[in-house]
Order: sequence, then structure tokens, then C-alpha cells
Amino acid sequence: MSKYFWLVWFLLWVTHVKSENPDSLRIAMEKAITSKDKIPALINLSQYWKSNNSDSAVYYSLKLRQAALDDRDTDGYYTGCYNLVSGLYETGRRDEALIHGQKAIAFFNKKEHSDYKVNLLILVAEKSRELLHYDAAIRYFREAAGCRDISKMGNMKSYIFSRMAAVYFELNKFQIVEAYIDSSLRALKPEKGERITVSNLEILGATYRGQGKYGKAIERFREALKKIPDESFLLIEANLYNNLAKTYRLMNDFPNALSFALKANEVSGKVNNTTLLQFSAENLAMVYAGTGNYKQAYKYLSIEQKLKQQRFSEDQDKRIADMNALYESEKKEARIAEQSFMISQEKRENNFLLAGIILVVLILGYVVVSQLKLKKVNRLLFHKNEEINRQAAALETQNQKLLELSDFKETMTGMVIHDLKNPLNTMINLEHIEKDPEKARLIVEKNSRAMLIMVMNILDVYKYENTSLIIREEITKIKKISEEACNDVRLLAQEKNLNINIIAQADFAVNADSELLQRVFLNLLANAIKFSKSGGNIDITFVEAESGWLKVDVTDKGEGIDPYILPVIFDKFTQASKRKSGLAGSTGLGLAFCKKVIEAHGGNIGATSKKGAGSVFWFTLPLIKNPESVYPSIVNTQILNKTEKLQLSNEALRELAPYLSKLRKFEVSAVSEIHACLKIIPISKDVEIQLWKDEVYQAVNSMNDKYYHSLIHQ
Repeated sequence: MSKYFWLVWFLLWVTHVKSENPDSLRIAMEKAITSKDKIPALINLSQYWKSNNSDSAVYYSLKLRQAALDDRDTDGYYTGCYNLVSGLYETGRRDEALIHGQKAIAFFNKKEHSDYKVNLLILVAEKSRELLHYDAAIRYFREAAGCRDISKMGNMKSYIFSRMAAVYFELNKFQIVEAYIDSSLRALKPEKGERITVSNLEILGATYRGQGKYGKAIERFREALKKIPDESFLLIEANLYNNLAKTYRLMNDFPNALSFALKANEVSGKVNNTTLLQFSAENLAMVYAGTGNYKQAYKYLSIEQKLKQQRFSEDQDKRIADMNALYESEKKEARIAEQSFMISQEKRENNFLLAGIILVVLILGYVVVSQLKLKKVNRLLFHKNEEINRQAAALETQNQKLLELSDFKETMTGMVIHDLKNPLNTMINLEHIEKDPEKARLIVEKNSRAMLIMVMNILDVYKYENTSLIIREEITKIKKISEEACNDVRLLAQEKNLNINIIAQADFAVNADSELLQRVFLNLLANAIKFSKSGGNIDITFVEAESGWLKVDVTDKGEGIDPYILPVIFDKFTQASKRKSGLAGSTGLGLAFCKKVIEAHGGNIGATSKKGAGSVFWFTLPLIKNPESVYPSIVNTQILNKTEKLQLSNEALRELAPYLSKLRKFEVSAVSEIHACLKIIPISKDVEIQLWKDEVYQAVNSMNDKYYHSLIHQ
């Protein structure tokens, strides 16, 4: 909390406390309903009794602390803790004070409350020093000096070093005193540092005197006197005169000792400080005795004894006054408790009356609501009749839409037959088209893959139209998936002399169904190849778009997409609906499938395009950080033309036995059924089983019948 807060708070408190007495503050506190309303009165009571009665201060500080804690009022909680700890020390309950102080320090052990913590640590340290518990005082001072943001709290660090020097002075460890005084002076900032400077010089002078270096001691005391700015330092001035008198007396320089002792006595009289008057009287008695003036020595010795007696009497009177004040406070508390009981009784009677009124109102309300419900039922019957008429009209409209849908399905069937007819015709007439066996094989492979992709898209889009898409998640490197997809469309790309470039910032990992993601890449790449001009480039770019999300772009330099088609390009049959006018060349099911897969993984998909300048199809997926620490890595192996089977161990065969029996019922062409069976196989810690599953997926995707049967017949 800034120094400005403390200044404003102190001024407000002084004006408020002076305007109210303890009785009015107690009444205000009792009338308050919530903790928030009680806090201002409790703060004033705690501050008032802190200066007048320590026991009462403890009582109200406890109440203030609890109310502030209930209302989460940090400033009130700090004031309650500070006054509670101070009051407990004043009443001699050191152990309790220490416990409450440590709890408060722990509560404010946060960066935004560093100043509260520092003030509490200094309080506990000073009280420990007064009780001669020097080790504890040093420990708390050191903790305060090491607090965060201490450098932002003005001259607080310099002040702490100065107080630690005072503790070591009382322990007669003079070398350590000098070190801390030096640290205090180096940490001191120019603004408002006069009091710390004067205190440091006074402690340093006393340290030199304790070492017998009287000349240096006098220099420090005189330098401190010069630093005193105004009369607000009269107490320190009187103490410096006493120190000078004592130092000169130890040097047997009685004239100077007498001069400064008289000045100390004069200034102590101005401030009417009994302790300083006693100190100056003691100095004068010893100086006069040293000069042989025993009459004056006896006079000031008598004054010293009287002052001692006076201090003792004042202490006794204070204790008696404290006890009387506590007794009166307890009597008033008892009266207030009695008044509170009467008020609570009156409130209870009023509550019974209020409950009766509420019951009558509820009965009347029930009658009114019943009447309103009856009217509402009548209105509903009327609206129901109207709704029936509207539904009849809607059924007529729906029937018309069904007729239109039937016509659309006929068109769609014709398109699918047409799209399948071209690759089939190519393969049927292959012997007349190509005589080279290797080229013939590549043509068959290319057309087979194109048909496979189209058939799988049709099957999956229909399959997941009314059911959720189930994904088989596993940790996988997405760059590898894209490479496998590129391998699957290489023949299509080679036919148009296209280059496919993969650009990645890093080897990103995702938790996804690798087979479904590969098909997403296949569809996007097939579209990019179809609409790209010969001899161009297709780029697959992987970037971390924002924290935790991967963005994948598939960019082509083709003819682009018309702006009015772009918003609905991922809808099912979008391109089919445009094909009648010759605007597209496929069913559009591939992009609809891509949308389902990406959204099932929690991502988004979209496209941007400029007519004549190409298109960018993009999608996002959540990233996985440090995938190696989550699951053991799975080795993916390409098996386009693989025939050597993966041999399973006996343990793996036993674990897979129920699923192998199901898989043996299907041929490699039953893609959807095989995928469904593979997905119900749980993720295993056995890497061998994971490898086997990947091999089966790849064999099915590539229609490698021989390798598929070698894998499932083990």
C-alpha cells in the first residue's frame, strides 16, 4: 500500500475517532447488520483502545479481524492483526502475540501485500527487542529486509538496517553495528530520511563510546545535532545532549559534560519526558560529584530518585486505570448484550406477524394464478386448432419437397455412375490404351484409388448423416500422415506434372484418428490436383496459428472458386447441385466428409479463393505438447506393395483373438465393416499390437488383399 494511502487513512482516523466516543462507536457496531457495516466502527474502537487500554484493544481487534475476514476486507484485516499483536505484547501475552503475528505474516505473504507483511514483521521484531529476545528480533528484521518490493517502500530497508544496528548495539557487538549502519546509510534515499540519519549517527556515536573511541563518538553526536531540522526532533535532541554529557564525563572533561547535561535537562523539561529527565539528572549528579560540588550532586541525585519513583507510580496508576477501564467496558458490554436480546425477541415477534401476512398473500396468489391458468388453457386450445391447420399446409409443402428430393437423387445417382464409369472404362480398355505393363499397373492403381476415395466418401457421409462420427484417437505426427497421403496421390500429381511441397515449422503431434486424417488430406489433395494447371505447385503448410492450435493450409494455383459457391462448399451435394450448369466436376461429398472429420476432432475447416488465382483449403486441430511423455511412440510403416507379414507374439494373438475371428469374415473390400471392427480394439500398451493395427489399416486403404489376409490369418 502506498505512503499516500497511509497518510489519508491516518488523517481520516484521527478526525473520526475524535468526533466519536467509545460508547457511540459500540452502539454503531451493534446496530450494524452485516460485517461490512461493522468494520468502520470496529477499526475506530480498536485504534481508540490501543492508546488507552490494551485488553480492550485486544478484544475489539479480534472482532475487527474476524469481520474483515468474513467481508474479505484486506485493509481492515491488517489493522485488526496489527493492533491485536501490539495489544497482546503490551499485556504480557508474548506467546499469543507471536502466534497471531506469524499467522498474519503468512496471510500477507503475497506480492501485492508486501507492505503489510513488512510492517507486521517490524512490529514483532521491535516487541521482541523490548523483551530482550534479541535472536528473535534479528530474525524478524532480516525477514522484513528480504521481502519482495522492499526497495519500492521508500526508506523502509534503510530503517530496518538501522533497527538491526540498535539490536546489535545492545548485544555489544560493535563491529556488526558499524556494518549495519553503513548498509543503512547506503540504502537511504534523500527524501524524508533525516530521522533515520540522526538515529544512525546516534547509534554509531554510542558504539564508538562503547569501544572507548570518545573522540569519534563526540564527532558523531555533534554531526547528528546538526542534522536535526526542527523542533519535532526535541526528544532526539535531548537524548543526544545526554549522550554527549555521558561521553565527556567518561573522558573526565567535566566542563563540557556539565554544559551538555544542563542542555539535556532543559530540553527534557520542554518535552516533559520523565525518562530523559531522569537520565539528565543522573548525568548532572555524577558530573557535580566529579567536580567536587557534592551539594549539587546530592540535589540531582534526589531528583533522579524522585523521577524513578514517579515512573513507578505512573506505571502502577496505568495498570489500575487499565483494569478499571476493562471493568467498565465489560459492564457496558453486558448492558449491550441485554439490549440485543430484547431487540432479538422483538424481531422474532415481528417475524411471526410477517410470516402470517406472507401466508395470506400466498393463498390469494394461488387463487389468482389458478384463474390465469384456466384462461391460458382456453387460449392454448384455440391456438392448437390453428396449429393443426398450419400443419396440414406444412405437410403439403413437405410432400412437394419430397418430390423434388426424389428428382435430385436420380440426378445424384446418374452423377455417381458417370464418375465411376470413366475410370472403369479406362481399366476395361487398358489393353488397347497402354502396352507397357508397368504403366498399365500405374493406370489401374490411379483409377482404383480415385474410385476408392469416392466410394468411401459416399459410404461415410451417408453412414454418419444420422449418427456420430467415432474417431480412434492416438498420438501421431501429422506431417507423416500428410506424406502418406501425398504418396497415395503421387500418380495423379505425376500425370499433371505437379509438385507437392510440405512446409512445416516443426514436427507437430496431434491426438487424432490417423486414418481419417489421411483421408482428409487425400480429398483436399485430390481436389487441388483436379483443379490445378499442369506444371504447377501444391503446398501443404503446417504452422502453430495460436497457442495450442495447429493450422494446416493446402494451397493450389488453380482456377479458383466462384464467390457465391464458397460459403456452402462444405455442404453435402453442393457441387452436385451446380453440376447441371457445368460449374463443377464432382459430387462434393469429399469436402462434406472432411468437415465431419475435422469437427469431430474439435477443429474448424474453411476455404479462401480468388477466381483465377487458386484456392486455400485450411483446417485447425489442437496440438499436443511433448507427445513422447504421454504415450510410447508408434512406428508407422508404408505398405502399398508390402507382402511380408508382421508376425505377432502368442500374448498379442491371445489379446486379439476375439477381433481376429470377426475380421476373418470380411474381405478387404468391406472397408467400413473392417474399420468399425478395428476401432473397438482398445489402445494397448503393447507396441506390437499398435503396429499390427496400423498395418491392417494400411492394407485395407491400399486394397492389398494378399497382405490383409496374411495379417488376420495368424
